[in-house]
Amino acid sequence: MAKRTPDTPPTLRHRLEYGVFRLLDGLIGRLPWATVQALGEAAGMAFYLVDARHRRIVRENIRLTDLELSDPEIRALSRTCFRHFGALFVGLLRLRRATPEELDRWIRVEGQEHFDAVQAKGTGFIQLTGHYGNWEAVALAQSRLGKSLAVIGRELDNPLLEPISLAFRTRFGNRVIFKDGAVRGAIKAAKAGMGIGFLLDQDGLGMGIFVRFLGQWASTFSTAGMLAARYRLPVLPVFSWPNEDGTITVRFEPAFDCPHTGDLERDTWTATQLMTSCLEAQVRRDPRWWFWMHRRFKTRPGEPGSPDLPPEVWVESIQPLHN
Repeated sequence: MAKRTPDTPPTLRHRLEYGVFRLLDGLIGRLPWATVQALGEAAGMAFYLVDARHRRIVRENIRLTDLELSDPEIRALSRTCFRHFGALFVGLLRLRRATPEELDRWIRVEGQEHFDAVQAKGTGFIQLTGHYGNWEAVALAQSRLGKSLAVIGRELDNPLLEPISLAFRTRFGNRVIFKDGAVRGAIKAAKAGMGIGFLLDQDGLGMGIFVRFLGQWASTFSTAGMLAARYRLPVLPVFSWPNEDGTITVRFEPAFDCPHTGDLERDTWTATQLMTSCLEAQVRRDPRWWFWMHRRFKTRPGEPGSPDLPPEVWVESIQPLHN
């Protein structure tokens, strides 16, 4: 798709998408939270039944990992994945209109002391999460509590929907750093003592570096690792997941520092591997809430244009830190 510029007029497709959004927003945006979640799960199951391509991607992703699930377990996990992300995406229409008091009831935030401790250092930090649970609820809830951060994000292709998305993400004081200027914007935010939010579980194609994830080499964007290595930024993990009563738990974990040897390339790889291992540990704890629909292992070692594998000595040195 051609890159969109601010002066690019909306296409017919953009207008149709905007119309569908407005229709759904009007129908769903003020319904009770439990009703919205039920509708979202039903929509997810409908897509499960008709979307053979993504059913196949989910099952292939799971089989590529070392989770060693049986075929019945894989099918059950696939159905849960579709239901969960149906509820997540439909739920965004309701979260967008939620009052602060509703957010306080629907989203439970734990481990705030870990955020406060790393922010108090004043050095800036990497806030690490992935496409796990409800990552939009994480940013929304913490900013509602005055714990704002700068989030790395991609501008939507649809120019009619982008202002709505931006307003949602920045509602309580978060900043959005678009990927085109991510490094410069992240450095500026870190120097201001802010946290920089990264979702670190997307395939990095030929622009990434290979690290181990769920038993496979996975191409991974290295910006977060480079920033942690070059500027000695601590890493604050945060994850979320849905509860049986319909609420969402957001939990900050203790921050950690990445090793520094003075070799920036090696330290960047080490930081990226440690952050990926942290994400992996959460997926292993409960794989139901990870975004299995993304082709995480699309880029394979040895293919034309793929990154080189890291030196064995790097991999051997990181192994004790995995455990």
